[in-house]
Amino acid sequence: MGQRCLDRTGLLKVSLLIAAFVFPCLLPLDAMAGSNYGDKDFAVRLPSAFLRFTEVSTMGGETVANRMSSAVNPASTAWLDLPGDMGVVLAPYYSPIIFDNGTNMHVIGESATISAGWLGLIQPTISQIRTNDATMRNGRTFDYTVDSFQVQWGKRVGQWAAGATFNFAKAEIIQKAAGGFKANGVAESYRWRFGGLYEPCEKWLLGAIFEYGFQPYRSKTIVPTQFGPMTIRDRGVQHQFVFRPGVSYEYADMSTVFLDYQLGYYRNPEDNLRCHHFTAGIDHRLLKWLFVRANVGIDVRGNVGIGGGLSIFPAKWCSLDIGYKYDALPELREEFGRSHTIQLAFNVRF
Repeated sequence: MGQRCLDRTGLLKVSLLIAAFVFPCLLPLDAMAGSNYGDKDFAVRLPSAFLRFTEVSTMGGETVANRMSSAVNPASTAWLDLPGDMGVVLAPYYSPIIFDNGTNMHVIGESATISAGWLGLIQPTISQIRTNDATMRNGRTFDYTVDSFQVQWGKRVGQWAAGATFNFAKAEIIQKAAGGFKANGVAESYRWRFGGLYEPCEKWLLGAIFEYGFQPYRSKTIVPTQFGPMTIRDRGVQHQFVFRPGVSYEYADMSTVFLDYQLGYYRNPEDNLRCHHFTAGIDHRLLKWLFVRANVGIDVRGNVGIGGGLSIFPAKWCSLDIGYKYDALPELREEFGRSHTIQLAFNVRF
């Protein structure tokens, strides 16, 4: 498939160089002392973290250049033929996110991938986010509720694949503090993501996504004063732009290394945030039925997050993905501390 760009020796050297970049980054845990995002408003930091809440790490790794079905790039949905006689895959997932301050965030999702013949593949997904009522580092309680609905499409033609995603989410945040302070915010989110994949030569895959979204929001804040409670109301629209290119190389059968860069821009009438984030990792087929993976994320503020996981195939009709991430949400560290993310996804093929 495709023509060779390099000889075997050259390809091996490249794969070793990428692996050499990944594994040293996984080692120095004491070096994870980067700058947090406390200089930016919470409203522009939360959407940046929200993008990663539902990006479950599965086969191929967290890369926009993934050959497997991926939450990052909608084009990856159609790169490989859908297994199963009926062309249907059901994939429920659960991801608890545990923060140092005691906040526990539960991300639950239900996804289906359906073959639509010459039209490509369709993947509808619904997800829910719920939290407990813990106290943040600023002394306020935090209650976060999100219901999300998404449809994803992908189609491959030869060495190219394209895909698109539409996501609608409704979120509510309630914060309380001693003395009668209460803030309630409600927002709807509309996001469009477009992705592409290209195989320039054998074993190499290039990918990229672009996303635009906007969120109309309303908030009501009750502030205690010496003259009694004062109510402050606010409304507006927040915008976000995301661009992410990446490359992966299959150094062995169904084993890959990858490197991504992501630029995110989030803006509302009060503040704006630019995020530059790099992700590198490896997904290795250890046994015929077992895949192991590791990845590292680094941003330009010096924050480092690590992750790993495995995929188990007990039978041809099902598989289980297990993942773990440490400190992958530096945007929220000011209020919640460091995070521990556990990811579980079960795939059933028909």
